[in-house]
Amino acid sequence: ACNPSQPYSVAISAQALAQAILAKGQGIAPVYHNSALHTNVMMSKATVASIACVLLSQSPSALASGVETCGVGGCRSENSQDHVLLQLNSPARTKLVQSHSANPFAWQTSGNTAAAGQWCEGQEPAPEWSLKSSCLGGLDIKVMTYNLFWWNLFGQQFQNGNGGSAGKLIQASGVDAPLDFMVFQECEDGNRVLRDAGLEATHAALGIQHAIALAYRKDAWRLEGSDVLVDVAEDQPGLWGRRSLLLARFTHVASGKTVLLANHHGPLVVGSGGICGGKATAWNILRAIAEHAQADDAIVLMGDFNAEASSETVQTLDRYINRHYTGVSFRGVDHIFSSCEAMHIKEVKNLGNGGSDHDALAEVLTI
Repeated sequence: ACNPSQPYSVAISAQALAQAILAKGQGIAPVYHNSALHTNVMMSKATVASIACVLLSQSPSALASGVETCGVGGCRSENSQDHVLLQLNSPARTKLVQSHSANPFAWQTSGNTAAAGQWCEGQEPAPEWSLKSSCLGGLDIKVMTYNLFWWNLFGQQFQNGNGGSAGKLIQASGVDAPLDFMVFQECEDGNRVLRDAGLEATHAALGIQHAIALAYRKDAWRLEGSDVLVDVAEDQPGLWGRRSLLLARFTHVASGKTVLLANHHGPLVVGSGGICGGKATAWNILRAIAEHAQADDAIVLMGDFNAEASSETVQTLDRYINRHYTGVSFRGVDHIFSSCEAMHIKEVKNLGNGGSDHDALAEVLTI
């Protein structure tokens, strides 16, 4: 074991690595280990195979077996041999991602941080990293974000559903073209919203933790795996606590195109970015998306960010993902972002509030 404190790590020669990959070994997640920083950087098998081939071609001595010596100053190879570290069983918090060459969205950081020492500390993306990409086009999708003001609009002692006004707004918005994806904030029951909209048979709802949910059109899209909730921020003291990002990946049944959908309800006080500030909140959102996105995904990020266009949160997001539309409620805290460029926007629309204190926003874009 190269690192005694992590018994899952072993030193292996480049030849053995190449042989293991050629043998299609199961459960092998290649990593480069920096013992000085105590970090593991994950790479795809294809990437490590390429590295191994280079090592073998440039360093014939790597054909011989050898061991690595690790210390605070880093690792060195005995007998000047080249080695790669294999992780046989990943620790619970480690996530295998594709190499940057295979996945342009793979997370990269500059090493700078915001809110250092806080649980919601954020890592700055590397200068060359971005979620902005050129979508291929050919498939129109319709999306919506809607803060439902649940305690008031659906509370029995208040509007008590207001005669299904939110559902009627959603139903009307799908008359010209069906809604592919919807994200809701301040939502305690996504299925009730779908029932009020007459969409319970055609759409499915996911997630209600932290009062955020999403819905998708079942006949057109297939959910890949399950939805994921990632805490990314926290309100200022004395308010509502942690804030999350809800993510889910979908494949279009007819075309095979994929979408990574993300829903966020941002921290209070409005415009503050919460206890960790706007930069950390934005960076945490971006990192969560990057760690779940795949190379060909069209990324759609929507929600009530509790942050206006001029806020540090949104200004930071704007540098790394395209903002397509901003509403007017509370000086414009509802936003739609996408990896796709603005040229792919076919329509944006403010649908009104339907009894909520926020307007619903809709967009048709081509992915």
